[in-house]
Amino acid sequence: MVIRQPDDLIYTVVSEASCLHDFLSRLSPETWVSDSTSEGWTIEDVVAHLSGNIDNWTRNLIRAVAGNTSPPEGQAYLAAGDRASHPRGPIARASRSQTGPQLLDEFIKGHESFRKVLESLTEDDWGKPCFHRRGILTVRMFIGLQVQELAIHGWDIRSGFDNEAKLSEISLPVLIDLIPRWINTAFTPQAELPTPVIFRFEVSGPIGVRQDLTVTSGGYQMELVGKNPADVIFRCNTSNYILMMYGRLEVERAIADGRLTMEGSGELANTFNSLFKGF
Repeated sequence: MVIRQPDDLIYTVVSEASCLHDFLSRLSPETWVSDSTSEGWTIEDVVAHLSGNIDNWTRNLIRAVAGNTSPPEGQAYLAAGDRASHPRGPIARASRSQTGPQLLDEFIKGHESFRKVLESLTEDDWGKPCFHRRGILTVRMFIGLQVQELAIHGWDIRSGFDNEAKLSEISLPVLIDLIPRWINTAFTPQAELPTPVIFRFEVSGPIGVRQDLTVTSGGYQMELVGKNPADVIFRCNTSNYILMMYGRLEVERAIADGRLTMEGSGELANTFNSLFKGF
């Protein structure tokens, strides 16, 4: 993976947080309790997740710079195969007392603290190991995952108001780099799947991608487009490619909305969402 240069990465995190804050600050109290496009989560739930976790991100980063990679109190490594879905619906709401404007205040405070730590990093800090519940990462990759949190969950919120919502261009390079890591967690084997099935992606831009995803009943392989004919060819732009890989676009709906075109087996195309599930 080639996560962006430090200055670019800091700018991207700060920009994503600022844009999401600006959007949320314009919402009415009634809108905060409406559903986001993340199944089972209201807008308040999504923001509670983002604002509630940012203190852990800041603490883990500070510990990494100091040379401490052990799990902080209250955190632990996930078991192998654990998707670690966060509490949803009534359970999530019962665990917190804050609502819309209060959550936004916490979001702002948390990300301001995170920004200050980012700006204090030295050149030597970016390659240091950092605790993450899925395993030790470099500081650089750890910060990239915060871009992922903000960009993807920000889209979960905005897309409920705008059917044409897309990811910001500055987030695309970071998210492209993180796709292999994401789908490694998202992959759900299906014993009945004919094997092998080749899903081909022809992505137009602004970041072009030509990629084959070859799936068997028990695994998958990502590689550049090969000589074997594809069972399904998906064509789209970079934002929609990322949203699809992150489980945010359902194939049939994306085709109907003009976000995606498809060539090949419609039946196999529709299995993609069950193979790589969003969460």
